[in-house]
Amino acid sequence: MPDNPNNPHALSTPPTLADKQIDLSPFTLIDLDPEEVRKLPKPKADFPEIARQVLALYPEYQDELRLSEEDFDPAKVTEHLDLAEELIPYAEWLEKRAEQVRETRMDHLADSCRAVLALYHRVQAAEAFDPQVGYAFAFLADYFGAGKKKGKKE
Repeated sequence: MPDNPNNPHALSTPPTLADKQIDLSPFTLIDLDPEEVRKLPKPKADFPEIARQVLALYPEYQDELRLSEEDFDPAKVTEHLDLAEELIPYAEWLEKRAEQVRETRMDHLADSCRAVLALYHRVQAAEAFDPQVGYAFAFLADYFGAGKKKGKKE
């Protein structure tokens, strides 16, 4: 769905090709449950640079370290680092779009809320002349009303 060019809250930069279509087909996306995420190591932001430094040094010390290819495969480490790096622009783009969706939703709800709140104020005034109006919209008093006052804790 393209961005609305008439939207006063629209981004100031023109949409890019990535904004119009995002192709994640080169990646095998996964969906971990919270327990699986919890069990993953949590590398720091500078980890890719540290890992690439390790990859540069490893051949020099490979014999001394005696790691099996199963324990440390430089080609696989490089592949995973490269894929993670390639995902950065997609992640940033999707995070920005998710933020825009949340903010757009909040804006629509706020507009609706203002209108319903205006109606609620009119109901409060109208019920003095027609109690049936107040009765019909009594649920709004529960929602917008001040609620019960809590007494001071002793």
